[in-house]
Amino acid sequence: MRPAHPHRPRAALGAVLVTVATILAVPAAAGAGTTGRAAAAATARTTARTGRLDATSAPFPAPTWIDTVGPIALSSPTVATIDGVEAVVFASENGELDVVNARTRANLAGWPEPVNLSGDAPTAIESSPTVAYLDGPAKPPTIIVGAGSTYVRNEQGGVVAFRANGTVRFTFHTVATFNQWSGTSNPRPNGYDNSVFSTPAVGDLTGDGQQDIVFGSYDHRLYALTPQGTLVPGFPIDTEDTIWSSPALAHARGKKAQEDIFIGGDASGRRGCYGGFVYDVTYQEKQPRIVWQHCEEQTIWSSPAVGVINSTGRLAVVVGTGFGWPPPYKPGADAIYAYYADNGARVAGWPVATAGPTFGSPAIGTVGTSSAPVVVDTSWCTSCAASPGTSMVYAWSGSGTPLWSQALQGAQDFSSPVLVDLTGSGQNDVLVGSATGLFPLDGSTGGFLFGTTKSAAINTCSMQGAPAVADVPGSGPGAGWHLFETCGGPQQEISTGRLFDYPLPATPATLPPWPMWRADPRHDGIVATTAAGASPP
Repeated sequence: MRPAHPHRPRAALGAVLVTVATILAVPAAAGAGTTGRAAAAATARTTARTGRLDATSAPFPAPTWIDTVGPIALSSPTVATIDGVEAVVFASENGELDVVNARTRANLAGWPEPVNLSGDAPTAIESSPTVAYLDGPAKPPTIIVGAGSTYVRNEQGGVVAFRANGTVRFTFHTVATFNQWSGTSNPRPNGYDNSVFSTPAVGDLTGDGQQDIVFGSYDHRLYALTPQGTLVPGFPIDTEDTIWSSPALAHARGKKAQEDIFIGGDASGRRGCYGGFVYDVTYQEKQPRIVWQHCEEQTIWSSPAVGVINSTGRLAVVVGTGFGWPPPYKPGADAIYAYYADNGARVAGWPVATAGPTFGSPAIGTVGTSSAPVVVDTSWCTSCAASPGTSMVYAWSGSGTPLWSQALQGAQDFSSPVLVDLTGSGQNDVLVGSATGLFPLDGSTGGFLFGTTKSAAINTCSMQGAPAVADVPGSGPGAGWHLFETCGGPQQEISTGRLFDYPLPATPATLPPWPMWRADPRHDGIVATTAAGASPP
């Protein structure tokens, strides 16, 4: 058993967010809501006439509604269909999982629910909720979330699955491998099962049609559960160090429907590696087997995205790094990596260099005028001495050629991008957060849209996750294409979180290729083919 790294991310997070702790989670144009809505209506009419919105002069629409929630750390909202209603599913460090009507903000029946793993007190949540059809498309979906925190001490970790009506389907405990809050290099267990920051992904690991639940844990293990919450035979795999990364699931070999697991992890001596691993795990002869693995010079806390990125037509696994091994960072920390899923070979032109560690997770899809897939991600900016307190956003072609980069106010960005057409042009743009707010960027150039600038975001709510976009059925101001954002946290720095609902400035002329964290409600990390909703398997 290997100890976890004593250098916890909570210290770095605190250093970042203490500078924004007093920023209010309100729209940047607070007090101008009526004007913003009028401008949004005018620009919508322009879009209807011309087919393209002038994003240089139009402001971003004001929120349709804002909800006050618990502090948000790392977790992202998921949009899916629950009981026939388009719903926003989200979680916070107060230990509550909530499901609200995306159009009206009203709680669905049975929600919110505490995520209890032991006793009466709920466990803080930094994972993102996953929505999937574990029992087939004719039955209601299940909502699964990991539980545990580096910020909130002395709480049990694990995974809880809920039925659509809010009742608990099953509870799964991880192992108490070490005291994750001790800050020492060799901490002994303290009786608390280690946390699950990894967002569960759902797919068919064995090729037999069963929808399995896959996640990593701080207890050093990679888990796969059946729909009943029992271990898939052969799991867990002991990776000998902590796992922050969330898995991607994609077909690379075996039966037609079978999906491999692609995930990152930490390494503190396993196989001589000090940094992090990227793994491909397949299920063969009733056992999981590591097909390929790469040791890199930094922890892999980023979560892989999988998709075709070049003319070979082969699936690529694209992933960033982390910051677990402290400065001075080795060169491999400031990079985005790409490997072919079928054999682990590095994709030509990759890795690509960044200005700092890349905690955020990549998005894959066409953006701007590009007709070929593009990779978009964030990084820290440890080399930006002339512009302190900033982070970076990049776009690269599938061959690793830089297309554009943009600096954002807010140091040490943890956020991940989504891709959506914001102007009604049929060309996808980028939505991405930072410690100072949420930014819309032009997909072709990386330029700021809708009157935002490097230091003036859509709002001033500190953000660590990814937003979500969806087409909400119905009528009224809450219907149509909307953006949902959870932000404000962690609780040591910002005690209150927010859930924002914004109408998109224009109706997308093409379906978003990457509309939410991990691409879709099942969080399998594959380029989306539908805009939103928990698609039946």
